[in-house]
Amino acid sequence: MSRGTHEGDIDEIKFVKLFNSNKSLFENYMNQFNAGDNYWMVRVTTKQLSKLSNQKVFTRADSYLIKTEDDILSLLINNDYYLTEEMLLNNHINYDPIPLSGVSVKMTDSANFQILKVGPHSFSVLFGNYELGAGASLFCLRENELCKNIDLLNGWKTTPEKMADFFNNITNGDINFHTNQETCKKIKNFSCKHIEDLINQSKDLQEKIFNGKDLYEEPYTAWYFYHGQQIEKLTTIPFSVTTGSGRSHGDYTIVLKPINH
Repeated sequence: MSRGTHEGDIDEIKFVKLFNSNKSLFENYMNQFNAGDNYWMVRVTTKQLSKLSNQKVFTRADSYLIKTEDDILSLLINNDYYLTEEMLLNNHINYDPIPLSGVSVKMTDSANFQILKVGPHSFSVLFGNYELGAGASLFCLRENELCKNIDLLNGWKTTPEKMADFFNNITNGDINFHTNQETCKKIKNFSCKHIEDLINQSKDLQEKIFNGKDLYEEPYTAWYFYHGQQIEKLTTIPFSVTTGSGRSHGDYTIVLKPINH
C-alpha cells in the first residue's frame, strides 16, 4: 500500500516496537510460522524492484518476520525494540527472512491510505489495455475542463479513435466524445465500475493488488494486515476507484482507496 507519509511511518514504528517487546500479543500470527524466541519483526526501509513498473518502489509489506541466531537483545533494548533492515545491515546481523510473513501496517481511517496507485504502463499490465484507465480518468466534472482530455488521452497512450471504438456502446463511434460532458461522465462511471468488477471477480488480480503476489520477491509481499489490535489475514479490502491528484499536471494515475465504514 502507499508508503512514505509521516502518519504511516509512525504507525509502522509503533507496530514493530510493540511486536518485538511483547510477542505474546501476536501468538496466532507467530504460530503460522512455528516462530520461537529468535524470531523478530523488522520494518521495511528499502525499496525493491516491482515487476509491474520495473522500478524500485516501496513494497506491499511494511514489515516482515526474521529468524536470527545472533544475539540482538542489546540492539533491541538500545532502540526500544525497534528494528529495521538498515539496522540489521549496519550491525552485521545474520538473519533469514521468513517467506509469506509480510505485514501491511495501515490505519484505514487515514486520509493518506492508498491500496494501489498505478500509472498507464502498470495499469495496462494489470488490466490488458490503456483505454479503461483513460476512461476512468476523463475530465467531466466541469465543462471548461473538457479541453484537457486530449492531453489526457495522449498521456494514457491512446487516441480518440481507439477510445470511441472501445466504448462504442456509449460513444456510438463519435471520436469527438471527449468534448461532450455527459458522454465523458458515462464513460468515467462505466470505467470505474468495470475496474472494480474485474478486481472483485479475479483472485489473480486481488492477490497482485492487495498482496503483491508475483510483483515482489519474498518477503516483500503482504499476506497479513495490522489495523490497531490484531494481525489478520489480508485478502481483500473494500475499495473505490478514483484518480490521482496530479491529473491536471500530466501525472495520470488510477488509485484504489479503501471505503471506510
